[in-house]
Amino acid sequence: MKPPVLLAFKRCLSQKPFYVTTPIFYVNAKPHLGHLYSMLLADTRNRWELLKPGAKTFFLTGTDEHGLKIQTVAEKEGIEPKVLVDRVSQNFVELATKFNVRYDRFMRTTDEDHLRAVKHFWNVAMEKGLLYKGAHRGWYSVSDEAFYPETQIQDVLDPKTGKSKKVSIETNNEVVYHEEENYFFKLSVFQDKLIEFLEANPQFVIPSKKHSEVMAELRLEPLSDLSVSRPSSRLKWGIEVPNDDSQKIYVWFDALINYITAGGYPHKSTEDMIWPATHVVGKDIMRFHCIYWPIFLMACDLELPTQVIVHSHWLSEGVKMSKSLGNVVDPMNLADVYDVEPLRFYLMEQSNLGVDCKFSEGALQNHRSVVINKWANLISRIGGDKFNVAQSVQDFHQGKFAQFDHDYPVEEAEIRDKLVASVNSLHADMNAQMVEFGHMKALQRWWETVELANVFFQESQPWAYKKKIDAAGPNEAEVLALKRSYIIFLTAEASRIASTCLLPFMPNTAGAFLDRLGVGAEFRNSGCASVGAVQNYGEGTNSGKPKPLMRKLDL
Repeated sequence: MKPPVLLAFKRCLSQKPFYVTTPIFYVNAKPHLGHLYSMLLADTRNRWELLKPGAKTFFLTGTDEHGLKIQTVAEKEGIEPKVLVDRVSQNFVELATKFNVRYDRFMRTTDEDHLRAVKHFWNVAMEKGLLYKGAHRGWYSVSDEAFYPETQIQDVLDPKTGKSKKVSIETNNEVVYHEEENYFFKLSVFQDKLIEFLEANPQFVIPSKKHSEVMAELRLEPLSDLSVSRPSSRLKWGIEVPNDDSQKIYVWFDALINYITAGGYPHKSTEDMIWPATHVVGKDIMRFHCIYWPIFLMACDLELPTQVIVHSHWLSEGVKMSKSLGNVVDPMNLADVYDVEPLRFYLMEQSNLGVDCKFSEGALQNHRSVVINKWANLISRIGGDKFNVAQSVQDFHQGKFAQFDHDYPVEEAEIRDKLVASVNSLHADMNAQMVEFGHMKALQRWWETVELANVFFQESQPWAYKKKIDAAGPNEAEVLALKRSYIIFLTAEASRIASTCLLPFMPNTAGAFLDRLGVGAEFRNSGCASVGAVQNYGEGTNSGKPKPLMRKLDL
């Protein structure tokens, strides 16, 4: 028997938009840097796709609003859970707005269409005989709202009490032995099928190390059937199990379905749904997205996600940020000090899916300064009143630089040729990384081009040509003027294409740089990411006294 593949996805690839999701964020507390990181990974990937002419995308984010933790917080505050989730969900909307995260839908699991989708999905699973009621005994984490098998827990010493306690290996949250009546989903029926799928699709989970971890867990032992409900006597704030008011649907079963709710489930056909999706998730929820969710979808005859991108955590002083430790970094406060776009750039430049990232305000400040000194200043220098970018662009398209293809000093030609090659391959090289969510490597490649452009400009010294031109005869002066124009053109092209490729990361700043260069909106795409691709820009670049492209900090 051949292993299952995503045949329907392949058939519809040309018609369906690129669909990317963040996790839906749990609203028991205010958003932190980790939430922003997930948003930005998805947002920059979505914007990168939109650089391609004619590309269509759909970007989903949102909030997970049911469950015992929310019920408990609401009880402590003396308010209804819906009042709490309305308030806290807005914090995530404000985070996305502040950081220019351009989503197509902000899903809330309290939305009416989602409630209908969850109940429909439950009924389908029930009709297929995949759900049954039984006693559940096991290790339960209140913080995670999840039961864990024996293989997923360990004993640790509580630093506060000095006593031993049991915790989840994955989340390090405490677990206690608990028994209750629940509905169960027959995970074990689909274990072999999922293993076959993962073997046939080694890129399903990225990075590969996480794919291997999922495979190892699946091969270790038979999957236990999953508890997918909680007693209504204990959990009041949740979606009621259809035809059984004694149970509420487990928050994770509910939450995962949001991805297909947004795609049009269940009222749209498989062909018309926006589905499958590429999921961006933190490593602490990998099992839910790489084991449970694919099995749920298989069981109900729906396509599996395109990919699951599993990212690392952000550390503060070497420790994962958490409310209990008091080391949570508030991204809203950071943005007020360092500005939104430098923070977007910093988080993506430091992004390493497989390794926890260390946050440092000092590093953030330094990165911001480097962007100003190397990228912004490059554009400012060619935009000075001694040069004429518009004329240089015109000179190129009139063929006036043809002589420099062969008549150019050898030592200068070497750096020029490196720059032209780097600029022409920049988008393709970055794209090879971005499709794998290799944001850090993509930006490293971007910096190579910016560095080369700075070296080329500095070594070519176009500012020194005025004296040479003034001292030369008519014919020589004409050649020197053209050579200066050629230097400005190549530097402008490097600046234009580098700015275009940075639009997904710093959309407003890169957009302002392209405005400064006079590049029209219709030319800000990957189809124009090669030297000479845009025939007319630069008007006004060298006139007047422009505002600084980025403000300097007063710290």
